[in-house]
Amino acid sequence: MAGQNNRRAALGAAVGLGWAWYALAAGLMVVGMWRAGAAGEFPKFKAHEVGKGGTNLSQTSLVDLDKDGDMDWIVGAQNGDILWFEYKGPDEWVRHKLGDKAPTEAGGTAFDVDGDGWIDQVSGAAWYRNPGNPRTQEFTKYPNGGMANAHDNVAADIDGDGKLDVVAMSDRQGLWWYKIPPDPTKPWIAHRIGDGVHGAVGPHGVGDLDGDGDNDIVRTNVWFENKDGKGTEWVEHKDFDFGLPAERLRLTTRSWVVDFDKDGDSDVVMGECDCDRGRLAWFENKDGKGKVWVRHIIAETDQDLHSLCLADFDLDGDLDIFSGGCGSFSKAPTRWILWENADGKGGRWIEHVLLEGKRCHEAVAGDVDGDGDIDICSKPWSGAYPYIYLENLLKSPAPRPPR
Repeated sequence: MAGQNNRRAALGAAVGLGWAWYALAAGLMVVGMWRAGAAGEFPKFKAHEVGKGGTNLSQTSLVDLDKDGDMDWIVGAQNGDILWFEYKGPDEWVRHKLGDKAPTEAGGTAFDVDGDGWIDQVSGAAWYRNPGNPRTQEFTKYPNGGMANAHDNVAADIDGDGKLDVVAMSDRQGLWWYKIPPDPTKPWIAHRIGDGVHGAVGPHGVGDLDGDGDNDIVRTNVWFENKDGKGTEWVEHKDFDFGLPAERLRLTTRSWVVDFDKDGDSDVVMGECDCDRGRLAWFENKDGKGKVWVRHIIAETDQDLHSLCLADFDLDGDLDIFSGGCGSFSKAPTRWILWENADGKGGRWIEHVLLEGKRCHEAVAGDVDGDGDIDICSKPWSGAYPYIYLENLLKSPAPRPPR
């Protein structure tokens, strides 16, 4: 069961003209779209409401917190409660409190911090230990000495020791990484990387950009080379023509490092956010060494693209891209958009609007229901708006055994 869940988590992490149809059935919005004249049908999606309302919500992850073999959804409030939603069925999610007083602006990530086999939560300047019975007991909170106003937290191995570290960034404190000591309840060891912007490293802006075997970091218009492979020496390269420097929250983006064109090196996908005209682009690592980058604009929108999910949503063997409009800056109506990688090489895209009028902020994607296709979960930043589980109907889930 654990191996199956790991494979599903990896799917979520890798993670002609069209027309759309919308129908209301049993109180749920059913959404779908396919290409005119296409041989195969593009996935339909069904929206299910999981919860509603909140203020300054972020810290999202899709992970298996209770070891029942399916994915649960974490959502946390700035300096407030962290919740997790236990998946039992598309219309049945059980709300649990993970912890309180999260010392973070928006950053949060979930992984096994202490190596006990249970997924924990990191939120800015604290981590929360999974008690092993998370359905009935809250997590134990430990201060970690990290960044309390982090907009981004990303788990990655920065020093090459085979263990996950945490990257954190804010426009007030800069860009840092934290090494977790053998006893993670002790203060974590801070290393400065460079200057920060409001947000740009999340959700997956860490990877080997120069092909030397260690992890580097993307920050909108620059990338930081991990010069010694140990995270103690960094070189800034101003190579990316992207981001909006004149915005109030300047140069804010969502980023993802991945071999997008399947040529054996790491490329970069980015979406502009905290603005009303976010662009989506991918940057081709032309020489494989991070010295020559070619920008490919995928879309120019009137949305605040404060989400970025990469996965093979249509199961055709290549990566598609999901993002959506956050209500803070987007022009109405907000839209949830899936860009289909039509030629498999990032050269031709088909835009599919999955939902309209719903707020989308820090969406996460994964195989929630265990049926082999990739679903989407998202919620608002603030306000009395719904949390949405967007079920991919490409495949049907197997019947769930009684618990």
